[in-house]
Amino acid sequence: MQKSHQIKLNPTVRQRKLFAQACGVKRKSYNWGLTVWSELLKLGVKTSATSLIKMQNGIKKTEYPYFLSVSKTAPQYALWDLENAFKKYFKGKSNFPNFKKKGKSIDSFVAVESKNQFSQSDFKIHIPRVGKVKCFENLRFEGKVNSVTVKRIANDWFAVVQIDSNDIPKVSKSQATLGIDLGIKTMIVCSDGSIYENPKALKKALRGIKRSHRSLNRKQKGSINRRKQQKRLAVKHQRVANIRLNAIHQATSDIVNKGYGKVVIEGLNVSGMIKNRNLSQALLDVSFGEISRQLAYKCQWSGIELVKADRWFPSSKICSGCGNKKETLKLSERTYNCESCGLKIDRDLNAAINLANYSPTPSIGESKVCGEVVESYLIRGGSKKQKIKIFCNSLV
Repeated sequence: MQKSHQIKLNPTVRQRKLFAQACGVKRKSYNWGLTVWSELLKLGVKTSATSLIKMQNGIKKTEYPYFLSVSKTAPQYALWDLENAFKKYFKGKSNFPNFKKKGKSIDSFVAVESKNQFSQSDFKIHIPRVGKVKCFENLRFEGKVNSVTVKRIANDWFAVVQIDSNDIPKVSKSQATLGIDLGIKTMIVCSDGSIYENPKALKKALRGIKRSHRSLNRKQKGSINRRKQQKRLAVKHQRVANIRLNAIHQATSDIVNKGYGKVVIEGLNVSGMIKNRNLSQALLDVSFGEISRQLAYKCQWSGIELVKADRWFPSSKICSGCGNKKETLKLSERTYNCESCGLKIDRDLNAAINLANYSPTPSIGESKVCGEVVESYLIRGGSKKQKIKIFCNSLV
């Protein structure tokens, strides 16, 4: 099982300078490789990261002697990143690679590439060419260390340790199912009635962030004061991200530790939802994608089955008591009132219960003729069972 642990570092002033120098070497190596690769493409010559590394090793002693003051992995892995960027470009998944500019790209570099170079104990981690760097915690997992990446977020430095853990995935013996409804007002509502509030970190800090942005725009480009203001702004954004991540980690960990054997979440089209200009900022603030990502790997560690419901499944429109479906349900209606059985229940809780009862059945019929059933869902509500069918309205 592959795991990663991000450890916050506490480097000295000298070590911070060495980290910044290694990031600069990585950026220079990437730009050099991009220049050479572009020229070879014009000549119709194919190349690779391995060829560029050999070429760079032959000239760095004379043309780039400062490359020798940092770990060899910093410039080499920059060329591997360049090769991956060109692979995506050739497949049509991204644009042509751009040059890395100081202050515009993320400051990071690969410091360790094998287990033999790694050592961490007593709140200290060894970084080649830098020495032992103090850190705020020890490595939590045991296993084979694949790599260690040092990166900067705002004014803080972190070491991201990638390992092949020796832990055997657990197998949950519980047969109970938990439904999870994601929302903006409340971040997570579970079918068992538990609620996890949305911290709304960005909304609370937005006034100060806007003020910092106005102050940044008044600073002259390239000046020291502008650079200082950029760091202040980065610290505010980092605080917002930390508050959001802390709330999501606490919520997802608590959900996994409830003892359920199956968790069902909504399959939301977030990229389409954020196109709504009235809700885009709130949707990005709650971070549905991060919630799904954390639930995915935490459920895997605990042996819990994670199911994503179909995005067209009308969890909010179906009554969890009798299975009746409303044709229209406004976003302003926070309480679900069933006209059939008279049930009154919170809208999000009703959706979570429907997700807990979610049971997809195989699609009926392979051809998608207009009016033919494409997908069907079985809803168990109270003592009744109702089959919801989705018909194809295509003329093809």
